[in-house]
Amino acid sequence: MNKIPLIFLTVFLLAGCWDQNQLKDNRIVNGVSFDTAEESDDILGTVRAINIRGAGGGKFEVRDEFYDTENETVAQIETDLQNKVSGNMDVGKAFIILVGEELAMTKGIAPILEPIIRSTHGYISSRIVITEGKGHDILSLKLQDSPIVFEIDNLLIGSARDTYIPKETLFTVWNDISDTTTDVILPYIKKDQEDKLMLAGSSLFNGDTFTGHTLTTSQTSLLLLLKNELGDRAKLSVKSDELSQPLTISIEKAKTNIEVAKEDGKVICTITANLKGRLLSSYGEKSPKSINQLNQMTSKELSKKTKELTDLLVKANSDALGIGKELSINEHTSFNPVTWEHEYQQVIFKPKVNVNILGTSHLVQ
Repeated sequence: MNKIPLIFLTVFLLAGCWDQNQLKDNRIVNGVSFDTAEESDDILGTVRAINIRGAGGGKFEVRDEFYDTENETVAQIETDLQNKVSGNMDVGKAFIILVGEELAMTKGIAPILEPIIRSTHGYISSRIVITEGKGHDILSLKLQDSPIVFEIDNLLIGSARDTYIPKETLFTVWNDISDTTTDVILPYIKKDQEDKLMLAGSSLFNGDTFTGHTLTTSQTSLLLLLKNELGDRAKLSVKSDELSQPLTISIEKAKTNIEVAKEDGKVICTITANLKGRLLSSYGEKSPKSINQLNQMTSKELSKKTKELTDLLVKANSDALGIGKELSINEHTSFNPVTWEHEYQQVIFKPKVNVNILGTSHLVQ
């Protein structure tokens, strides 16, 4: 257990009206994780909580606490954890929910999220994250420092702004996994060999089940641009035989149109993405001689990347682009949600990316 910096305590105090009795009687859970148990079919539940105690004279002592337990359901885990502490365990501030990859693949995330979202204490703005290995191992990092959940939260906020991950919450994820015509993608994090936290990309889902397939951060950025979900900014790297080294483009505007239709019994998905941006870096002897050549080259290479991305989505059987939703609207008389998962494997994608470079910072004439 460790003391928490004053700034974090201030954030929690400003989040609502607290009196001294409320503070000393509550442990504020700021992060939870769920994993498969080691030696049974149970779920391993772990929490990081802030314990605020009165120290007299109007002062408070703040400590970070760590608890875990195993049981069959999330509801039973909550009861077990409550029995381990004195006072109330307040989950209203649990803004990070980690789910280990094995649990997400074997049992799905619906049984994990359902008790939380239906609870009167559930925080619908919580961020859902899939972890490489066990979430318990990440939540237990830095037990002698500030809670790791604050570091996770800052990582997710920055990554969403940079269009590396989608802006998903408990509320939006629950709606997405309840919709049979589209699939969700969630942030995927891991710890490196030095036990430092890092964003590894995003995890692809089929319904509420993690497929085991992931996207890199650059692939996720491209996918989000295709979904018209540009954050505050986005960067795309482009490799080509026409270049000595990859170049980087900062995307300022993105507009994608997806048309889905049935032709001779086959589902054809035509994707047209129009990207506007600026050249950030370009180095080497081999490079385009004009902006027009640069536009043609980057459009060609990003169209290839988009085709590779859609092939990966089909391989994972993850309809992250919502093709089923488009088909159910445009071809509602022939759309069958029962057979769609099989039909999705046969979808023919025809992507085309058009790049318009607005400026090159004098890197290209």
